[in-house]
Amino acid sequence: MAAEAVDKIKKDINDEKTRRSNLTRADLEKYYLELESNDFDSGMRIKFAADLAESNEISYHYELIIKDWELNLNLHLENGFYKHDREGIVLLFGKLDENIDEKVKVYTAYLLAKALSQLKHREFYLPFCNKACDILVSLLDTNDDNLRCKVIIAIGFIGASNEIELLAHQLLYDEEALCRAWSASSLMQMMFHRVKIEELQERTKLSFLEGISSEMDLYTSGIMIEAAQTIFGKRWISSSAVESEESAAIEKARKSAVRFLRK
Repeated sequence: MAAEAVDKIKKDINDEKTRRSNLTRADLEKYYLELESNDFDSGMRIKFAADLAESNEISYHYELIIKDWELNLNLHLENGFYKHDREGIVLLFGKLDENIDEKVKVYTAYLLAKALSQLKHREFYLPFCNKACDILVSLLDTNDDNLRCKVIIAIGFIGASNEIELLAHQLLYDEEALCRAWSASSLMQMMFHRVKIEELQERTKLSFLEGISSEMDLYTSGIMIEAAQTIFGKRWISSSAVESEESAAIEKARKSAVRFLRK
């Protein structure tokens, strides 16, 4: 009986995969209209997102992600884009070669980096990451603070040794406090992806020392300290203290961090 139950589960999974792979654009457009008419019900949204991610309608999936971002619907349809594997990545590179609006270009590059970060096991991962990083670096000089933050976050997903100095520079000299904060977080993110922690510690210590010592924005200071404590394996401050911008806790942690980083 147990074996029969397992076989049924396997069959149901395979049947569902087959159903999704056979979905047409017309099918998905119909489902999207139903989702829209139901005020993007969470249960329906999750099912629809899974259908999109495992369908062969990659272009339509991309179009809906861009629509989601532009309308701020927060459907999070981008989360499963990586399941399109190489075909999805190639499509995004193709979109970035087109003459598209700056916002769409930055968001597309962000989607590309996020998808690649979930495909580390694929043979194309390293060369595609390097190619994507070149694109992200070229987008970093945007005057739009929100878009620059997006680029900085994306570099943290797939950046390698070459991008450490770049993020360290943004941490110290970007005019927007939130961009400085995200630069610190992205440096920390690198240790979970393409950069060895020993290299990160060696090459960011002085930048974190300078940034934490001189940062005037309270929230950004907290983010810098939190990023540094993760990289260097310390415990100076809690995430809740950073999020609630607890001045006393942040200043106490600042002193501890500076003392350690000066050693």
